[in-house]
Amino acid sequence: MFSSNFVALALALSNVLLASNALVIRRDDDNSDSSSFEGFAFQAQVTQKENKQGANNDSLMTITNESNMEYVGKVNVGGHDFTLTIDTGSSDLWVTNNQKAKITNTTSTNVNLTYGIGSADGNIAYAPVSFGGYRIDSQAFVNAQKVVDQDGQGILGLGFIGLSEIEQAAKDKKAQPVMANIFSQNPSTPMFIGLALERSQDGEDTAGGVISVGEYDPQFSKVSGSPKYPVQPTSTSRWTISMSGLSVNGNSFALKSSVQGTKKGEAIALIDSGTSLAYIPEEAVEAIYSPIDGAVHVKNKDQDSWFVPCMSQANVSFTFGSDSYPINPMELTTPVTITDGGKQYTVCLNAFRAPLNGKQVDMDFLLGDIFMRNVYSVFNFGNSTTPGDDTKTASIQFLSRTNKDQVYQNFEEHRKESLKAHPPQFDLTKLHTDGSSDDGGHLDPQL
Repeated sequence: MFSSNFVALALALSNVLLASNALVIRRDDDNSDSSSFEGFAFQAQVTQKENKQGANNDSLMTITNESNMEYVGKVNVGGHDFTLTIDTGSSDLWVTNNQKAKITNTTSTNVNLTYGIGSADGNIAYAPVSFGGYRIDSQAFVNAQKVVDQDGQGILGLGFIGLSEIEQAAKDKKAQPVMANIFSQNPSTPMFIGLALERSQDGEDTAGGVISVGEYDPQFSKVSGSPKYPVQPTSTSRWTISMSGLSVNGNSFALKSSVQGTKKGEAIALIDSGTSLAYIPEEAVEAIYSPIDGAVHVKNKDQDSWFVPCMSQANVSFTFGSDSYPINPMELTTPVTITDGGKQYTVCLNAFRAPLNGKQVDMDFLLGDIFMRNVYSVFNFGNSTTPGDDTKTASIQFLSRTNKDQVYQNFEEHRKESLKAHPPQFDLTKLHTDGSSDDGGHLDPQL
């Protein structure tokens, strides 16, 4: 989930995020052998959304099983445990106003934290924060009095100081983000976090994962030798890096960037654990889904979606530097249930989507969980916790976790098994590009 301090994204279907029950963070003074590494298998928490269809909308084909999934962890703020979304796309900490949390200092400075979806508004306060063996005696956060379109109890941002709206509003180094405080107060801790997202048993979603500070997950320790992709452009305050290639079925997609200073033939990608899907240029979406036989592109003033035969797949990979990272074909489409004429059907929608509000300001590609499930990611914070300097030597490393040949062999088996739990598939030959169907129905714009 990224802050819309620079740009806001309107999502066409659902904001599906990784869910978990705990945040695992290891201290550098613990033993580093695999027997002492405290991995944790997260369990997804799903919040069903209301179907907004009115009683007189019988002609609409409406989605009936839209849901939210959030990647959350237990963080103690002011002596009270909060379940917070863990987000590399933002930097600030906020929690819902809770009388049980013991605040050590409160201010009259108000901050409105705005995200791609939703916002949290409240005053800056200070309280002890602890998780995973780390404790910050006085951590600045937003004590949210008003929350819009946020289902959880708050967000723990894992980004840079320069993206922190709290630090900018307070104009005080004491108000810097959680990770900056952890590294400042624990100078012997290597300044990186590692993140592994695990796939659910049916292969359709993220089932959990492991996050660590200053230590690699032993099963992915080879990432230490992987290339470091510098945070780009040099003026950014986000986890954005240069992407050098996109391949679809063996064909190279010509990259171009709207971000000033980007090299010709490259693009800027944000790696964001707070977003489940991916938001990429419209031309790139077209390159992925238009070759699929039977795919229908529904585009009008209310929606822009590809309806794809659920058993279809494509060979997609992203390249950073000289290394390519294949994408499991399960990531390309998301099965959802629609209701047409009182009957339920399954359709598969594109998971790589174009942002509805056009080009993004400081990035070209936003790669969320559907990319991150295919790699082990390491976010290197560089060598400074000084505002303005903390991104100068920052970088990201990947270790591929997707065996391209194996996942394509397993796709049909996994998708067939997944579809057994869904209603029958909708006949896409009856669907028109304007969203209408042969039976006289019309897709609800919320799709």
